[in-house]
Amino acid sequence: MGKGALPKYLMFSFQGEGEDPSRMERYKKSLEDFTHDTLIFVYEQKKILPDLIKYFDINLNQNVIEVQELAAVFFPIVSQQSLEEITDKLKIKKHRRFFSPVQKEVRLTRDLLLQCWKKGLKTDLGFLSKLEEYTKGLSCQPVLTQLKKEIVRTYPDRPIRIAPYQGESVQNLFSPGPDDFAEIPDSPAWAVECFGQDGLLASMIPGFENREIQTVMAAEILKGFTEATDVVIEAGTGTGKTLAYLIPALWWSKRHQQKVIVATHTITLQEQLFSKDLPLLQRFLPFPFKTALLKGKSNYLCLKCLYQESLFTDYLTQDEQLRQAAFFSWASETKTGDFGELPNNQSFVPIYRKFAADNPACQPGECSFTSRCYLYNARKRAEAADVLVINHSLLLADIKTNHKILPEYSNLIIDEAHNIYQTALKQLGFEICLEQMIRLTDSIYGGKGNLFAYLKKNYIVWAEVFPAFNWTYFKSNLEEIPDRCGAAADQARELFSMLQSVLGRQFSLRLDPEKVSEDILQMILLASENLIIRFKGLVEVLDRINSFLALESEQLEETRYEISRIKNELALIVDGLGKIISKSEVDRVTYLEKSNTVYLKNTLINVAPLLNKKIFSKNNCTVLTSATLSVGEDFTYLTRDIGVEDYISLKLDSPFDYEKQMVFCVVNNLSVNLPEDSLAEKTASFIGKIAEELEGGTLVLFTSHRYLQRVYHLLENEECCRHLNVLAQGIDGTREELLQKFMQNSSSVLLGTNSFWEGIDLPGDMLRCVIMVRLPFWPPDTPILEAKARLLESQGFDPFYALNLPEAIIRFKQGFGRLIRTREDKGVVIVLDDRIIKKRYGRYFLQALPITSFYQGSSEHVLQKIYRSRYPKTGK
Repeated sequence: MGKGALPKYLMFSFQGEGEDPSRMERYKKSLEDFTHDTLIFVYEQKKILPDLIKYFDINLNQNVIEVQELAAVFFPIVSQQSLEEITDKLKIKKHRRFFSPVQKEVRLTRDLLLQCWKKGLKTDLGFLSKLEEYTKGLSCQPVLTQLKKEIVRTYPDRPIRIAPYQGESVQNLFSPGPDDFAEIPDSPAWAVECFGQDGLLASMIPGFENREIQTVMAAEILKGFTEATDVVIEAGTGTGKTLAYLIPALWWSKRHQQKVIVATHTITLQEQLFSKDLPLLQRFLPFPFKTALLKGKSNYLCLKCLYQESLFTDYLTQDEQLRQAAFFSWASETKTGDFGELPNNQSFVPIYRKFAADNPACQPGECSFTSRCYLYNARKRAEAADVLVINHSLLLADIKTNHKILPEYSNLIIDEAHNIYQTALKQLGFEICLEQMIRLTDSIYGGKGNLFAYLKKNYIVWAEVFPAFNWTYFKSNLEEIPDRCGAAADQARELFSMLQSVLGRQFSLRLDPEKVSEDILQMILLASENLIIRFKGLVEVLDRINSFLALESEQLEETRYEISRIKNELALIVDGLGKIISKSEVDRVTYLEKSNTVYLKNTLINVAPLLNKKIFSKNNCTVLTSATLSVGEDFTYLTRDIGVEDYISLKLDSPFDYEKQMVFCVVNNLSVNLPEDSLAEKTASFIGKIAEELEGGTLVLFTSHRYLQRVYHLLENEECCRHLNVLAQGIDGTREELLQKFMQNSSSVLLGTNSFWEGIDLPGDMLRCVIMVRLPFWPPDTPILEAKARLLESQGFDPFYALNLPEAIIRFKQGFGRLIRTREDKGVVIVLDDRIIKKRYGRYFLQALPITSFYQGSSEHVLQKIYRSRYPKTGK
């Protein structure tokens, strides 16, 4: 065997029932030949352990190791995937034919085990010891113990690393590189000419398609930079708007030594810009430039918190232990400390929350970890960058903190700008539910691994170590915690019981005299004030305890950090509730909203003055762009909402040939005035027939979760849907899971609401039909819509034409835009809401689309139209 090789092993697979008895006997004999301390490896215990016991008399005292656990510890980034996906990601060579799925699983398990063993041999001995500690009680711990022994035996001279979490020091960020003084083209015309038929992109990128609209967009952005004017550009799908704003931004930044910030709505697009689009330009542009990616504090690992991870680890379940071990393994390797590297799994969220940089103990640049601090280094890279990529939430958080997050900038590009208003409402607002409050009070007293139990257990030891201090005072404060915690939890339950009663069966409700009686409002305010008092009392006790623990001791520093973290969470709730009971801000709305639980929310409705002051008036130029910004040819709906005053605007149509690539149909006999039961049955029948005709590949967009669920259950009984894979939001998984299932099965029909109207990219044959069940008007009693309507009325506007209709048209355009994403896409878009042809306002929806003609008819006629469009020559 080679150096550090896995010790002698036996590998076998068996089918269980029906297996050849003679083979089973040979396997059993082979197992008996191994010593009593044999390690038995399976991928997942619950799948195979019962059979091992049944057929081979395996003693449960023997070590049965889950290789799944080892994969989580050594390869946390891919560990949430299937066995085959993990081996693919790790590029484990598959060079054999497999005689059965069982044999394949055994071989892949063995190969994955070998990969884990090889990586373990390269792991620092000190960190292996920590992993061994974290996995106490897990099946994989004996392997880590064995690895330690093998490393000591095979590599006796290997040094033990003192610091298991390295981080990455940022050095010489502001020193010029060898090419930093490369000549930058003088004229802004150069950036425009890059897009020409004989321009830079055509000469450097194989297959680059010259688009006049890119040239026009780039020129308009440069005009905004040069003339210090804001620019609003609607650029349809396929215009190539990303390059059209990046090249002008890079040229301007380098030529004028002014940082340009690009803000996207989602972290996904943010990472695509940083990892795909900007590296492409770094290869082709004739001058070097620096870029950086910056996210909010909650996205970064705090090393100081990580070094204090020992607090409360005795109270973890085995699942929590494994996730935490996987997390620490990732932490020992990551260069960025960005949680986005880890699997998108809700089970990791409590760990992120525990070790994220958005806590009171984390002071970037002011602690002993500064040189390796991920957040500090990310901010330093942001300062040095010519173009900085962020998301909308961080842009708004910077405003909320009075520009304490982002480096100084004077030019800003906001992509997906139609979302900026909603992001502002969320960032500048507050929301809380009962479960959050109880989870917080339980973490102080009453819950598993609570703070009170920890302090009570340890203060006796501390008193012996530090006898000079008045521990009687400490104890008296500590003993206040149970009663104060209980009172706060009871008050929270009383408040939310009241709110639940007021909300009843509604999904949302604005808390003001128009909707709720004055007596009930006063009771809610009084309960909120009492809750604030209870939480403030808890904060005061924790403050006194923390002040007392201000001793020179590392262990006590860990405790102070945990207390500070809890205090910070309490303070945020107190501040949020304070805004709710305050009458000082007339533009704020307080309301209830029910999803899985009841939320109490409060936000600022009129954000335009604030955004104008903090962004648009401050900057040299702000560019707003998206595929859906205008209503007709007008951008007023967006600009009025967010406070853009003086600007130049441009509307660029998509280069796609919609008339040839798609059919647009309106069904005129499914009126919203039909009885709901009858309408739901007819809607489900039509969707089923369309999906059957198109063999799946159908996205159905709803405006109501309740109606979606009703149609979904009717579809389950449709004969034509028997061979289709019908998926529904809120029933069959998360948004990401549903999209994954849809893409994996071409016979899928996906029913979705709000979040599915935009941000979905399913090019090619994956998506063949989009059905919009209703015109996407928000319910008129939606609290934020009601509050905005009141505000607009007070300003002399008609809320329907100034708010409801523009909002619905923009969402309608987004839903329509799901179908055609490339020049090769084909399909059909169907609207089941006859108001689009029967109401006066319907023409505004039709005028917003990039089509000149459409087909209208009964559901049967529309079915025939689609049938003929699929088989135009045969008439099948």
